[in-house]
Amino acid sequence: MAQRIRQLLADVYARLVPDKTALASLNRQSPLRTYVKDLAALTSAPEQVLGANDDEVKRTNTWLDEVEGMNGSLETLDQKLSSCTFLSGNTPTAADYSLFASLYDIVSTLPPAAQHAHPSLTRYFSHMSHLSAGAQVDPPVTTFEPEFENFPTIQRAQAVNEKKEKKQKESQQSASSQPTAKVDDAVATSTQSAEASKPAKNKQAKPPKQKGGNASTAAPDSKPVPSMVDMRVGKIVDIQRHPDADSLYLERVDFGEPDGPRTILSGLVHYVPMDQMKDRWVVGICNLKPVAMRGIKSYGMLLCATHKDGKEHGIEPVQPPTDSQVGDRIFVEGYENLTPLEQLNPKKKIFETIQPNYLTTDDRSAAWYGPLPDGPEDQKAPRLLRTTRGVCSAPSFTGATLS
Repeated sequence: MAQRIRQLLADVYARLVPDKTALASLNRQSPLRTYVKDLAALTSAPEQVLGANDDEVKRTNTWLDEVEGMNGSLETLDQKLSSCTFLSGNTPTAADYSLFASLYDIVSTLPPAAQHAHPSLTRYFSHMSHLSAGAQVDPPVTTFEPEFENFPTIQRAQAVNEKKEKKQKESQQSASSQPTAKVDDAVATSTQSAEASKPAKNKQAKPPKQKGGNASTAAPDSKPVPSMVDMRVGKIVDIQRHPDADSLYLERVDFGEPDGPRTILSGLVHYVPMDQMKDRWVVGICNLKPVAMRGIKSYGMLLCATHKDGKEHGIEPVQPPTDSQVGDRIFVEGYENLTPLEQLNPKKKIFETIQPNYLTTDDRSAAWYGPLPDGPEDQKAPRLLRTTRGVCSAPSFTGATLS
């Protein structure tokens, strides 16, 4: 099992290692933490192996030590996994792949009753199996699909808004102190007064903090701007045909969110073969209002490039930068310090206003054509769609429209 862990780690991170000879010569007999440290030193992005900061590195090392001497019960592990998507942070590290490889043979063969008894463990291993599928290990890793029939609902803790609760209590106390006949008037007057005295709130959601980024500033509300659109890197972990629509794919797309992959429907059946969609890295628009399509609700959309001469000449998903991680935020150059809205209001036609200015350049880079946030309206130029790791692109099309 120790060798299988190291096989998986070497295969997963091989794309980040320029010197493949050095990778092959790593001592696979060394302690797991030492092996991972040596592996990280060979890569161009050690933070993807160990973690993005000191706290994440510490958690990674703690888990590597635990995997090395794994002797805990599945019940204990299930409890530890109940509050996290990945072990060290928002993206998988060597700790996740090590734990997955060490227990995959056990968890993947659990009978339904045992899966249901360990829902967080089962959810975690299914997620990691999709990220690890296709790796060159012996025996090979295949995707693990839990037995969902009779699977218990995982209860997630709800965030408590202490300020809101305090305000409600104060309103109730204020109301109870007034004569009964005027309770409603007192509450209404108090609420209106409190609302009138508040500064205007920015209703935009703060995105995940990006490595190397600056502090976020709220996007303006006056007109639609590209920073209002929440674009993220995702990976398709499962795909099938919509049972009631011949032109639609039914996809499960991992954006690194705690609740797991999203269901997204895409009208790409006639343009991209299913085998080219499997395990594909994509750009997702994640703050659209969910919409039902032929009885199944879609929680977002994939950003795709349409040939400049029309869809009959081809459509393909936009491609994130090399070495992307699920959940990486995608922004328009010049708008990186502005934040997306929590959800786009369909009535305001924000995306519909912005979308016609998405395009691909002569080198197939994805861009938005327009001015800078504080710049003159007449100073429009292609502004690239990118993450902190690089620029998004359309693999085949120049001058394409994006939607």
